[in-house]
Amino acid sequence: MSPKVVSVLKWIAVGFIAVFVIAQIYSGLIAPVTTDTVYAHSSYKGYDTVGFVVRNETVIEDTVNGFLSYEVSDGGRVSKGGTIATVYSNSMAADNRIRIEQLDKRIATLEKIQTYNDLNAADLSSVNDNIHTALSKITEYTQGGRVTPTEYYDILLENMARRQIITGQATDFNALLSRLKAERDGLKAEVGASGGAVISPESGYVIYTVDGYEESLSVDNMGSLTAEELKNVKPSSVSENAVCKIVSDYEWFIAVTLPFSESLNLKEDSKVTLMTSLPSVPELTATVKYINKQSVGKEAVAVFACDTMNHELAQIRNIDITVVYERYEGLKVDNRAIRMLDGQKGVYVLLASQVKFVPIEVIWSGENYSIVKREASEKKVLRIYDEIIVKGKNLYDGKIIE
Repeated sequence: MSPKVVSVLKWIAVGFIAVFVIAQIYSGLIAPVTTDTVYAHSSYKGYDTVGFVVRNETVIEDTVNGFLSYEVSDGGRVSKGGTIATVYSNSMAADNRIRIEQLDKRIATLEKIQTYNDLNAADLSSVNDNIHTALSKITEYTQGGRVTPTEYYDILLENMARRQIITGQATDFNALLSRLKAERDGLKAEVGASGGAVISPESGYVIYTVDGYEESLSVDNMGSLTAEELKNVKPSSVSENAVCKIVSDYEWFIAVTLPFSESLNLKEDSKVTLMTSLPSVPELTATVKYINKQSVGKEAVAVFACDTMNHELAQIRNIDITVVYERYEGLKVDNRAIRMLDGQKGVYVLLASQVKFVPIEVIWSGENYSIVKREASEKKVLRIYDEIIVKGKNLYDGKIIE
């Protein structure tokens, strides 16, 4: 080998050594450890499916000629013999009847605010929070064309008026009250007498969507419902005289098909969480009412009983859900940080400039991270926002990182 080639090889070797030394200096002095922040985290094990809603539903029909003004909100309750809707001779009268109810509520709200005169006890922060919540709900419900529940308008009105009084922007609402009362009284004169009413034959929830599935499945047969029956359910024709339907029981059901192996994760009479895509009820607490297994290997039917009802739930017949079998809540830890010390699993935490070993109890583990139990004691435990060391050399309890 020629001297020139040897010289080149020597310089290449020197270059590699220099790069290695610089990397070691940077690793040991500039960035001796790499840390990750601990945050609260939850994970779950479950099964995604589509549920079919079954209720004890009675369709209410009416043949009275005229225009209906509904007295009960969708998903609201009505007593036996209560008025569901009032009949008027024309659509304007029906619309005016609704407007009169709205005005009555706003007048009552403003009159209540007029008596609110203890400004020293006023909590402006709480009022602002209520305004923000009402606006958020109105925005949430109106997205996608959904109707906003009027109670959020009333909450918004009340708190904006209270804010005006607290901040001195308004001293009273007498002028506004006079205008609202004049409008209400004028509408009452125009509406006149009603031409009848739709009366509920029983107490229950009122739902104005009639889809033909009201008698497709019976709540009495939920314990023997098969996967084939659920998949082949068909609607009946809807009468043109159908006004609404009454759900007479507090309890209603969600029936789903699922593989036999998945049904083994459920137990009858146990509580279960159903995660949904509904803004008003992202989670439903339900009871596993029935688990109908035909035979090993075939699809099973699970029936969940619920007693929650609101406007959004009242509209649905099919609902996307995740049946949550297990839920894990704790602190999220990068798996690279987990180490063993004297037979104890734990992590190294960087406190100021000192390394501390903290024992942990893993309750769930995935490919990249684990969820560890969150302790509430004063002893040496891992806490939210701790900086845990995911990369470092020659670590030990008490080591000082400069």
